[in-house]
Amino acid sequence: MLNRLIDIARYIRRSERFKHSISTPGRITLHAQQRMNRGYFAIEIRAHSGFFSVMQMVLFILMYCEEKRLMPLISARGGIYGDAEGKVDWFAQYFDSVGITRVPVGSVRLRTSVVHDLGGLGFRRRYEPRLDLKHASALFRAHYQPTASIRDEVESVRRRLGIGAATLGVHFRGTDKKIEAHTIGWEAFCRLIETTLAEQPQLNNIFVSSDEQAFLDYFAKWNFPVPISVAPARLLATGTTPVHFSGHPGLAIGREALVASLLLASCGYLVKTPSYLSAWSKVFNPSLPVKLAVPPREGAFWFPDSQIWTEQQRRSDRAAEPAVRMQDKKTA
Repeated sequence: MLNRLIDIARYIRRSERFKHSISTPGRITLHAQQRMNRGYFAIEIRAHSGFFSVMQMVLFILMYCEEKRLMPLISARGGIYGDAEGKVDWFAQYFDSVGITRVPVGSVRLRTSVVHDLGGLGFRRRYEPRLDLKHASALFRAHYQPTASIRDEVESVRRRLGIGAATLGVHFRGTDKKIEAHTIGWEAFCRLIETTLAEQPQLNNIFVSSDEQAFLDYFAKWNFPVPISVAPARLLATGTTPVHFSGHPGLAIGREALVASLLLASCGYLVKTPSYLSAWSKVFNPSLPVKLAVPPREGAFWFPDSQIWTEQQRRSDRAAEPAVRMQDKKTA
């Protein structure tokens, strides 16, 4: 009973309505401050949330700047992934700007606003319904790319493990994700992988990533007809505590998360449970075919998984139409 009450409290605290309501005063101040920046939108993110939750904030900022024709100047400090003093811009540790970023000159005094979550920006309600995977991918990649060291690491692992067009990527997010997504048992998930391999005969190896070591051990022992390679992550969840709250070094956690997402994006097909990490694989590679094992919950039906699930259901409905018409003819 106590655990159920804790889950409900977490759900309320994470809800967008709750965050939006308590952030209203700060949000008004932020936008008033940014209007004085004369064409720039300077935001410093100091969030105590997962790596790809921060990436969602970056994406919404880019959408706002595109609409308002502003130059985005985004940094991320402190929080889970930075140093305690907030001196290191950890977002810049992972991503380089693409093209030339115009910096203020002359008498322009740049004002940087600090935000702690999406509620501080007020952008989710505005832009979430308008998000599109191809546009989101093009928008992000027009501004940022992983640093050379990240790209080199991904390419090295990809070559070593043989990850490519014939690889079935698998991502299973466990720990606290049950609050935001419907769950699926390990056996049922492995059966889904078997079905996918039968439906996609071009896939001849599996690359699996997860935050739960127990799941990885279970998955590796399953008798799949193709070889399995496991993501080279060393920093995993501690029991039911998510990896980003398990006391690991922040910069190392973020790097492993980004590398895992990029490796999944390098596969030929992806089967996953709801997770920002693997959903962003579709942003990094919009042509990647993706199958969601279960949907996000209604109160957490967020992009990119929301669009992945909706499009998956549409394909399923279209595929079922001929059979339904045939059955109608038989019963007519």
